[in-house]
Amino acid sequence: MPFQDIDEVSSLDGPRTPSTLTRVLRRIFVEDWSLKLLSLAITLVLWFVVTGQNTPVNTHATVQLKFIRPQALDFSAEPPKSVDVLLAGSKYKLDELNKSALIATIDISDQRAGERVLRLADRAQLDLPPGVTVDAYQPSAISIRLEPLISKQLEIEAKLDGTPAEGYEVYSVKLSKQTVDVHGPASNVNALQKASTETISIAGRHETLTATNVAIDISDPKIDVRDPSVSVEVEIGDRRTTKEFSDVPVVMNDANPRPARATVVVYGPPSILGNLKSGDMKLVLPATGDASKASLQLPPDIQNKVVIRDVRPSKFQSGR
Repeated sequence: MPFQDIDEVSSLDGPRTPSTLTRVLRRIFVEDWSLKLLSLAITLVLWFVVTGQNTPVNTHATVQLKFIRPQALDFSAEPPKSVDVLLAGSKYKLDELNKSALIATIDISDQRAGERVLRLADRAQLDLPPGVTVDAYQPSAISIRLEPLISKQLEIEAKLDGTPAEGYEVYSVKLSKQTVDVHGPASNVNALQKASTETISIAGRHETLTATNVAIDISDPKIDVRDPSVSVEVEIGDRRTTKEFSDVPVVMNDANPRPARATVVVYGPPSILGNLKSGDMKLVLPATGDASKASLQLPPDIQNKVVIRDVRPSKFQSGR
């Protein structure tokens, strides 16, 4: 009977039991390999997404400008209301940012009157969330001019538009007040000569017009108008004409003027002049006898409706 080698007998007894290390490695790399591969792929995708969100990017935005200026100074012209900015940060942070609500505060309360160039990177304060910064302002600087605030009284002028009806004219324009107080930067205020009202139409009118609460219209937005309304009365009546009256009595204080009668040319409504007679009026002269400074004494109801246009002679002597 042939003899078998001991090693050959051992190899025929069956497979060896895997070691602990072998089992662990098999579980990691062999078992459920498809699920593990899927998990790895998902992990890689998530890693790329998160890494991409945190990678710094740039975006443009428009920010509103808010100025803090000295109380006694103001801009002679309005500075820019907004500028563009280049923001830097993660895409996630920038997507969450409410760009329409961005306000940059510029404190110039330490400035004096005059022209200034403000570098926005130095002056503008913009409230941004952590991780978001300003890379640049566009433009990088703005020019301003600060001026002292002053007040001034301006004469009010009624602004009329159109013409009255045929055969009528404007006799007078009366305002409830003659001046108005305005306030603003010195050069803006000093450039104003008068304060006009809003337009008052008199087109086709044939009687007196009274307008209340008429706005005083100053187009400069830097000018503040105090008590900015006025009442306006536009007196409209028949188109006036001239008429000559001879043999008008002359009076001169306590003296007896020579000559004692004058020829007077007056100007007034035809309805009044048609009924007026020389005996209804007196020519009142100053002590110098200068007819250019004479006045008419008329019945009370027409006293202010007729004016002198000419007097002959132009000089009178006084006699005692």
